[in-house]
Amino acid sequence: MFKGCWDWMILVATFYVAIAVPYNAAFVKTDRLTMVSDVVVEALFIVDILVNFRTTYVSRKGEVVSDSKSIALNYLRSWFIVDLLAALPFDHLYASNVISGEYKS
Repeated sequence: MFKGCWDWMILVATFYVAIAVPYNAAFVKTDRLTMVSDVVVEALFIVDILVNFRTTYVSRKGEVVSDSKSIALNYLRSWFIVDLLAALPFDHLYASNVISGEYKS
């Protein structure tokens, strides 16, 4: 039950990022509410990574794997890199000039 609700929440957060973030970047002056909602969504993605390290999976033999080490290795080999890149706050890094190599003093 928890995992199903969690997945729906992550799906809604993904739609928010896909629609609201580009719209806000193009047409809306950044305000406090926008920044807070962006940080909340990024935090959800980071927590999702932690949840996925503890979520069982079905092996190729059809068995449910609940061993923590096997779960972690499976996740690292599959979706971890994609999830990590999705969770990185590129917009905040860019806004603080970390990505461009320039630092504000």
